[in-house]
Amino acid sequence: METLIHHRERTPFSVACLAKLSTNGNGKGLKMHIHGKTKLGFFPLPAEEAKRLRNLLKADAKFSALDPCVGDGVAFEAILRGLPATKYGIEIDAHRSLEARRLGIDVLQGDTLNVRCPVESLSLLYLNPPYDWESGDSGNQRLEKTFLEHTFRWLLPDGILIFVIPQPRIEPCARILADHFKSIRIYRLSSPASV
Repeated sequence: METLIHHRERTPFSVACLAKLSTNGNGKGLKMHIHGKTKLGFFPLPAEEAKRLRNLLKADAKFSALDPCVGDGVAFEAILRGLPATKYGIEIDAHRSLEARRLGIDVLQGDTLNVRCPVESLSLLYLNPPYDWESGDSGNQRLEKTFLEHTFRWLLPDGILIFVIPQPRIEPCARILADHFKSIRIYRLSSPASV
């Protein structure tokens, strides 16, 4: 297991879900195409959508933010542009992790699901996971839910989750979101590249 110290498919009805961590699928459809698999599920958030999300965020004090599927870092950097954030990322692809580092993101090159991060250590989690099925011994769940289960505890109380997933994948994640988050807002992405 690696420790963090300090693939996505185009599908209809992608959404961005903004949620604050609370202080107290049926398995059909949306399979990743072979093209998505060759890119390790990398379908970045379009720049215009990153700008829309950026306009929803405000911060006066320094905070820590993580993108556990940072890719080339372009969307993550755009979402945090001008904010006093310390930016961390995790990326499985070596080339894309180098690209993200060039944008000033402290990147760990590895598999997010093998990374451990201290509980309640981050103020913002930008989660745009691969839209696919996991494979292996763990029951073959959807990766959207698997990544959410693995990472949401890393958020501080009142931390912010930005979760970008296809609309049909909200339902399998609904229990986690309802049990652990408050002030949930869901936005439909409107860029043609998002649908």
